[in-house]
Amino acid sequence: MNDTLVQNVPVERIEAYRGRRIIVRWQDSERIDPGLTDNPESIAYLQVLGTGGNLDELFRWEQPVPVDLVLEDLEKELPLLYRYSPLSARHPVRVFIPVTSGFSRAVKLAASLDFAVKLEPSQPDPQRMGELFRVVDFYLHQWTVSQPVEFIHSMFPGFSHGSPFTLWAVQEEDPSRFRFVTREGEETVSRKFAGVEPGHELPSFIAGFSRELLEDAGECCDCRSFEVCLGYFKWPEKDYRYDGVKRPFDRLEKTAED
Repeated sequence: MNDTLVQNVPVERIEAYRGRRIIVRWQDSERIDPGLTDNPESIAYLQVLGTGGNLDELFRWEQPVPVDLVLEDLEKELPLLYRYSPLSARHPVRVFIPVTSGFSRAVKLAASLDFAVKLEPSQPDPQRMGELFRVVDFYLHQWTVSQPVEFIHSMFPGFSHGSPFTLWAVQEEDPSRFRFVTREGEETVSRKFAGVEPGHELPSFIAGFSRELLEDAGECCDCRSFEVCLGYFKWPEKDYRYDGVKRPFDRLEKTAED
């Protein structure tokens, strides 16, 4: 990705965003707009919400545009991932996996199918922290993993090389670079926060929110990962305790140092 603003728009609103850099999303039961083929270079991703629909149109898409598969119900949709395996012969495929009960099984299955993975942790239940730690170990030490597992993948070289990075940017939720457009046409931080009032202008949202956290003199003030996190796990509920999140962060940093 370059520094151009990328907007995640529903398929029915793409006409309003012609000529811009976009992520096009649609429910797997919707039709893919034939007009998308007119300007494929403007499309960063095709994003499919759900994995249970008809795949015929998706498999007929000839341009090698990356495809995101957004899992919304792990129990129902996980077995359906196998149907998408042939898609990777033509498109880079990435699976969005919510950090909910059993998500580690989804990570392992997606990795076995040679799909990239993007975890969506939001503000995870403390009971998921042990599972997240195991996923970090799986990514770091399972030699058969050949595709990135984000956010882990980008944080590890960031720690090891000292490169500047933030979790917001890794998760494509930095609104100075990425915007989520709702079906009603409203722009917000990301799909997880649709309907939540940001409280700051979007271009300066992260700077304003992270400054608030430091002014509150809470746990972020003493966190050595704050420059990387910038309050990612404190949104939208600032009272969320992220003690458990620090454990996988510490493992990544220690492994990078080693």
